[in-house]
Amino acid sequence: MQNQLVQLLAIAIMTTNVANAQNSTAQHQEKNTFINPKALFNPTYNGFSHIGSVSAGAELVFISGQWASDETGKLTSTDFEQQVRKTIQNLKIALQAAGVSTRHIIKQTIFIADFTPEKKAILGKVAAAEWGAEVFHASTIVPVPVLATTPGCLIEVESIATK
Repeated sequence: MQNQLVQLLAIAIMTTNVANAQNSTAQHQEKNTFINPKALFNPTYNGFSHIGSVSAGAELVFISGQWASDETGKLTSTDFEQQVRKTIQNLKIALQAAGVSTRHIIKQTIFIADFTPEKKAILGKVAAAEWGAEVFHASTIVPVPVLATTPGCLIEVESIATK
């Protein structure tokens, strides 16, 4: 039932995408399409796309929030930039275990404790270097006062990818 709903949603999105193609820029990566309507601001300067759609029949892979932990669950650093690097490294490990890579991410949510514009700039710099993406997936940053992972954790990233 859930697969049928996902397929119907994907078909509806693809149909809408075709109808709106002249008003949007569309980029394709793996089985995903990313769309940025011309009537909205260009989000690629901030490292994301407004819309991500999945091809019918693609398998969805849900990655729980990853953070800067070692294999024992211990926080590896209190420095935000180091936490971002380790979080992305852990995310890549989880994606690889599922048989996908960062190129397969369709949507991610980033939780940042004690959010500041400086932290957003660090995230953008590190993510651009680590991802090397030509196409940006849909993404949301959520500022939070504290994360439930462990004391001192400043970032957590959950992702949805396609296979």
